[in-house]
Amino acid sequence: MIYLSGSKIKDIETQYLQIQYNEKDNYFYLDNYFPKYKKKEDAFSKLIILYKKGDKFAIKYFENIIVNIIFNYFWFCDLIVPIPPSSSMFDVYSNKIICLSLNSLNIIQYKQDILKRSMSSAPSHITNKRDIAHILDSVKITNDDYIKDKKIILFDDIITTGNTSSIIKNMLISRGACSVIRLFLGRTINL
Repeated sequence: MIYLSGSKIKDIETQYLQIQYNEKDNYFYLDNYFPKYKKKEDAFSKLIILYKKGDKFAIKYFENIIVNIIFNYFWFCDLIVPIPPSSSMFDVYSNKIICLSLNSLNIIQYKQDILKRSMSSAPSHITNKRDIAHILDSVKITNDDYIKDKKIILFDDIITTGNTSSIIKNMLISRGACSVIRLFLGRTINL
């Protein structure tokens, strides 16, 4: 159980070494995430918020879990690619920190900036701009050589609608990736 007091984590018992699979939409995630405005407080969602804010302990906590998940479930993958943030309002990009760490530990290869956002925008679940053209205009693959014939883990902290990650997955495959597995820390639950 994870216990939070304010922004500090008092005690953690690692319970998220088992991942969940959404068969309908074909992705993996650790647990459900409840946004603050949903007025449902749970420890996992609080930990995700700390992670998104760049809390070093939360980043290290999720890094340890992702290391174990890749080692136990996705050992056959060649490359991890984080989905770039939809806006540059965050000073710390926690997903990139985890990918750099995984690469330095020789868990999985990571090349910086395979995906780049060409324009900053609010996430599609907020703007309701869920059309393919908008996502294709805002996310670009910078180098096909890095992804050619690779088994890729497409990684992000939260999945809400899945539109962006689905489109990016298809982009990667159309540009030469052998396969793409989508992995998220949390899945947004709408109450």
